[in-house]
Amino acid sequence: MPKILITRNVGAEAMRLLKATRFELIVNPVDAEPSRAWVLEQIADPDVVAACIMHGQPSDRVDAEFLSHANKNLKVISTFSVGYDHIDVAAANARGIAVGHTPGVLSDAVADLTVMLVLMAMRRVEEGISLVKSGGWPQLPWAPFVMCGPGLGAPNLTIGFLGFGRIAECVVDRLLAFTNKSAPPRVLYTSSRAREDQAEIDAGFSSRWGVDVKRVEKDGLAEADIVIVLCALTPDTEGAVDAALLKKMKKTAVLVNAARGPIVNSDDLNAALDEGEIFGAALDVITGEPHIAPDHPLVLNKRCAVLPHMGSADYGTRNAMADLCVRNAIAGAEGRALPAEVRV
Repeated sequence: MPKILITRNVGAEAMRLLKATRFELIVNPVDAEPSRAWVLEQIADPDVVAACIMHGQPSDRVDAEFLSHANKNLKVISTFSVGYDHIDVAAANARGIAVGHTPGVLSDAVADLTVMLVLMAMRRVEEGISLVKSGGWPQLPWAPFVMCGPGLGAPNLTIGFLGFGRIAECVVDRLLAFTNKSAPPRVLYTSSRAREDQAEIDAGFSSRWGVDVKRVEKDGLAEADIVIVLCALTPDTEGAVDAALLKKMKKTAVLVNAARGPIVNSDDLNAALDEGEIFGAALDVITGEPHIAPDHPLVLNKRCAVLPHMGSADYGTRNAMADLCVRNAIAGAEGRALPAEVRV
């Protein structure tokens, strides 16, 4: 009987969909990351035609080792994530294996958290929480500007995006509610390349939101008061936020990363914060996650808030991701087109 491998229980609703199929299910028996050996053993089973895998589990990385163990009947790998930097898509496709992911369903949840990170960085929320929890509040004398930071309602604010896809557009929808109406902000963004009709694209964005929106090259983001990282992790974007860019940014600017950790050079960011080159930062992702120790320089930096990759972590969103993940797997196993296939 053909089988579908599920490396982590994907919740009651998605599991019901899987159980209603004709496929036998191989489910990781514990609610924890499986061993790499277990994954490779299961994927070698000639009856396994589909696999649901997790982005945050190193055991599930689809690389040369994984593909060398994969049986010749494997038709589809479906990841419980939008990002697919843990999958060698080209190599999988060369083996005739389709790759599915979960775009669209988590845009609102990630946008919500991104706006929260912007506010945390600008209003020194991490620093304030640490002050209270350490018992330092009674020793902090009140002063007119104590614990102040820049505000989203400042006139003529410039908001910059490294990457401008679905999530970034949802962030703009939310952020504009906080901004100054008499002296509105402008929005700058980067994309992989300028299009022939770039002026028309920018005019469309400007009309949609009622503020000036313009594509720039990466260095143009140095003009921004807020720089939000929301691009995919690729060889071109790895380390894109480095010392060179940080030194060009405003000393009053904040940086937010809700995309992938390696896009921002952690050492360069920590140095920029220590040297006052930017005002603050807030990160939902960080290079090396989840193996981030309490003494990591960015965790210790009072001007940096670090969250444990929580962008899509609301119940409705995770259930929607699970649903799309298993529907991709089922469709591929049945020889149908995937609802959401990665195209490279």
